[in-house]
Amino acid sequence: MTGVEWGNLVIGIVGVVAAVAGVFYAHHEYRERRSAAGHGGGGGGRRPPEPPDPSARRRSYDVIVSYAAGDADAAELLAGRLRAVDLEVFLARWVAPGLVPLLEADQALMEAGWGVLLYGSGTTADERARHEYAALLHRKFEGGLRFVPARTSDDPLPPLAAIHQALDLTRPGTEHYDREVARLVRIVSAPRRPAGA
Repeated sequence: MTGVEWGNLVIGIVGVVAAVAGVFYAHHEYRERRSAAGHGGGGGGRRPPEPPDPSARRRSYDVIVSYAAGDADAAELLAGRLRAVDLEVFLARWVAPGLVPLLEADQALMEAGWGVLLYGSGTTADERARHEYAALLHRKFEGGLRFVPARTSDDPLPPLAAIHQALDLTRPGTEHYDREVARLVRIVSAPRRPAGA
């Protein structure tokens, strides 16, 4: 063997020894952490806190609140008011860490009985809001959802939304806003009439 080959062999052997030592010490450290956390034999330390349960919802969604990015605060205000009266509300902003927002939105679109679209000056330019609007209308015309447009600005509603009785949520913090939210709560909480009744 030449000197270069011997040098490469020594470097290779040192590398293997270092890798084995690294695995050994990492495993040793892992066992100590498990033992200290009370998972293994001995140590008896505190257990790490459990992660939040993403399936903590009590039941199916009652309402999905759809909105453009510019109406996120208005949507959260409305969703908070609905949640305060014990309605199960889907809001994209509230999707828990670790979940997939689009899948959660899809689930909400399938199971909610009510769909509220906040319509403001940026709604038509927001791609996600446009897609949710189309999905809400699709479910409405299939007969599985009641669609409620809710204006957050003085912009006119698009034709398919304008044929529905709309809410006026342009003045949050006023008695008018409170009345409109109370009206929504009343109709969402009322028993649904069977089809053809």
